[in-house]
Amino acid sequence: MRHHPVAVFADRYGGVYSGGRWFAVSIADQPFEGEMRANWVLSHGPSASDVEAADFWIDPPAWIAVGATPQEAVSALDQHC
Repeated sequence: MRHHPVAVFADRYGGVYSGGRWFAVSIADQPFEGEMRANWVLSHGPSASDVEAADFWIDPPAWIAVGATPQEAVSALDQHC
């Protein structure tokens, strides 16, 4: 599956809610709720308040994956998308 462009970010909460220190966003320039996915995750969901981040990671969208390293997060996209 096509994932590019991929954006990779350090998890603001160090994996407490996501289970990984890094997360990757598939097709990062795809619109989501009026913003590009990459921009959205920097302000909402995984990067928002503790409560919002915890809620987000209960059922994250298929276009985001986590890993212990940036490469693991990117590789995990193939399992999610």
